[in-house]
Amino acid sequence: MKKVLLTLASLFFVVFTNAQWQPTNGPAGGYIRNVIFDGTIVYAATGGGGVLSTENEGTSWSFRDTGLVSGDTKSFAIIGNYVFVSTDENVFRSNNHGITWEPAGEDLYGMYVKTIVVCNNILFAGTYLRGIYRSADTGTTWTAVNNGMPAKYVYWLATDDTNIYAGTYMNGCYRSVDMGNSWTQINNGLPDPDIISIYYFAGKLYLSTLSSGVFVSSNKGNSWTALGTNIPSVKGFASLNGYLFAGSYGGGVYISADSGQTWTISNSGLTETDLWAIGNSNSVLFAGVSSGHIYKSTNNGANWTFCTNGVIFKACIGSLTSSATTLVAGSHGSGLFTSTDDGSTWTQNNDIGTVEIRSVISNGPLVFAGTDMLGIYKSINNGSSFTECNTGLTSDWIQSFTFCGNEVFAGSGEAGVFVSTNSGSNWNSVNSGLECYNITALASDGSNVFAATADSGVYISGNYGTNWIPVNNGLITGNITSLQLVNGYLFAGTRSNGVFVSTDNGTMWNPASNGLPSQSNIRCLGVNGTAVFSGTGTGEVFASYDYGNTWLSISDGLVGEPVLTLCTSGNYLYSGINAGGVWQRPLSEINGINAPEKDASFSIYPNPAINRITINTPQKSEIEILNTEGQIIKNLSVIKNQAFIDVSLLPRGIYLAKLKWDNGIAVKKFVKE
Repeated sequence: MKKVLLTLASLFFVVFTNAQWQPTNGPAGGYIRNVIFDGTIVYAATGGGGVLSTENEGTSWSFRDTGLVSGDTKSFAIIGNYVFVSTDENVFRSNNHGITWEPAGEDLYGMYVKTIVVCNNILFAGTYLRGIYRSADTGTTWTAVNNGMPAKYVYWLATDDTNIYAGTYMNGCYRSVDMGNSWTQINNGLPDPDIISIYYFAGKLYLSTLSSGVFVSSNKGNSWTALGTNIPSVKGFASLNGYLFAGSYGGGVYISADSGQTWTISNSGLTETDLWAIGNSNSVLFAGVSSGHIYKSTNNGANWTFCTNGVIFKACIGSLTSSATTLVAGSHGSGLFTSTDDGSTWTQNNDIGTVEIRSVISNGPLVFAGTDMLGIYKSINNGSSFTECNTGLTSDWIQSFTFCGNEVFAGSGEAGVFVSTNSGSNWNSVNSGLECYNITALASDGSNVFAATADSGVYISGNYGTNWIPVNNGLITGNITSLQLVNGYLFAGTRSNGVFVSTDNGTMWNPASNGLPSQSNIRCLGVNGTAVFSGTGTGEVFASYDYGNTWLSISDGLVGEPVLTLCTSGNYLYSGINAGGVWQRPLSEINGINAPEKDASFSIYPNPAINRITINTPQKSEIEILNTEGQIIKNLSVIKNQAFIDVSLLPRGIYLAKLKWDNGIAVKKFVKE
């Protein structure tokens, strides 16, 4: 099991004997989306697990995720010493081969960046809903470049080293001949407007579509011609030793020795043919499949071998809800899952035609799921099966829900709020008074509906969305991430200013962050009775039993960051973790919990380390050194409050130091360089 680790600043946590979080058995992540080689290391982008890497061309793999706030990775690019990866929250970069990552600027914060490409040392990013951006300073700053680009969904970017090509969902293909300053549609010969991939090889452009096969252009996209061979659903192309390869979802690997004129299937040893990515190093070809597995070929695709033995990772869970005895989990990049046994087993739902689930909500047996590009799906049987219900919607991106009486409200990322009076059979737009149409959260007390926005604060409607009024007096930020209502107390979580509370429907807000880390990034809020829970961007969960006057950490044992969603069901509080699946903790342990009386902190230095670490502890303890899979590498006893541990033979990566006292456990991470 892959575990996502906390940043150095937030890693310390104390686990007391009868109170800690435990991971459920999933859900599993999957979907290898992109493969790139930087001359030394091969990187693979996964749907939920983050970045996989190998330094020995696939003999062994490890995750390199430190600093990534999203495990839903999409696409890679390289400029000089920098490797870039796009995610559903930003673009991240690393100049140390993925050992650590940092945001590539703040301009794309919160954006779903589907694809990136480099042309002449200029980095381009294609997003969902926000168009195309360009950076000339390795991602530090970004500028929108959308003149002539109307598409909402930029699915794939490619280059021939002179021009930039953008494949879109629903709008076909575009080309820029002036480094993104302007775009021209180039769909001559393309019967399908849904572009899946574009690749430049041997002076020609190769383009695949969702339902019409593969096309080729020898005139920079001015016209396109269908290939004679019908290759189904090509997710990507690669080239090695003069051969052109196509990765097909359902068909496996196709190979051409004559620049695409003829193709042959090359699947010997490939036991899974649902390809999502294909890529290569200098001598090895890699094929990534929907299960999250990777296969490799050392003979130009003639034979394949499975090469990710032992690599298991969990999904990035962004939303949770409970319907009767069923726990429903929506993931970023791995689809929708249900569990009827408190997370011991999970079942993936295949009714929804996208792996990006942005929100889920339930009311009795009725469950709604909001997606990234296919709108809303509905279940009337506690999440066992789903059907599309988009009549009246003008947005396919739905990221929040709430119920108010017999009506259900849906918040989109681009088109404001929609309401249905007939359980989702029809939807109507209700946006009068809203100044921001990026709705991040919704809540209702049964009479009023509250809408949180990405940059304009909170709005209230007392007439089921007919009109909205801003209620932001006392809020010091307009970037609201979450909303919850408890007994007339309205809580708002913010990106960098903690929690605010209002007792008069938002007329006046007051800070409510006592006990929270300074300037907390609140990713989610949850409730159980009168208890309020908050999950942070640094992987912590806090509880308040006095309506936000004070907060107490209940993060004991929780590993992973950020905490994306919180939900109570049955006897448990559940949390959805970036690249960490679903975790649970018994409510009986945390209801009325008191702060620990003894601080059992310890220190590790140097960190990062090369040869040796020193651990200082305030008392006698037992020490275990664990890898990110939870396996014990070393163990020893500390009698004189200090231990020196040789780590010189450990592979580079992230490790945990776990100290055990009579009254508890404490854990910190360290980096071995």
